[in-house]
Amino acid sequence: MSTPSLSHTYFGSTLVAGDALTEATNGGYAVLMQTTSITTVAAGTAVSSTITIPANSQILQIFIDQTQNEVVGGGTATAINATVGTAAAGTQYVSATDVIGGGRAALTFTAAQLNAMANVGTNTNVVFTIDPDGTISTTQGIYQCTVVYAMK
Repeated sequence: MSTPSLSHTYFGSTLVAGDALTEATNGGYAVLMQTTSITTVAAGTAVSSTITIPANSQILQIFIDQTQNEVVGGGTATAINATVGTAAAGTQYVSATDVIGGGRAALTFTAAQLNAMANVGTNTNVVFTIDPDGTISTTQGIYQCTVVYAMK
């Protein structure tokens, strides 16, 4: 086990801040985020990366940013779908969204997805999947995937 950097503070329970020591008065939950990076592969197969958040957290926002634009070149990919769920290719939080255009993906959420995000319960895995519909032969795309959440 490695020793954590002294520049970090770790806490293992919910952090509530406010003037009073109760949530009912004006206490608010700390907002946290975690990020991971996914790089497409030349074969065009799906690539997933998992972030683990605390049980019973509320997911407030999800970001998928393309930090390096892919160059399909002689490849066959015409779309690159991104999904976010509790397992690879899951859509509990984000349905298939084409992210081939670059920049920050414009994500939309269904009522069922917002309900799932309101309290993750014991589903602590947030799995981002990037899945091209064909090969990418020249330059691979790199995606910075972020989940913003509050421990409750």
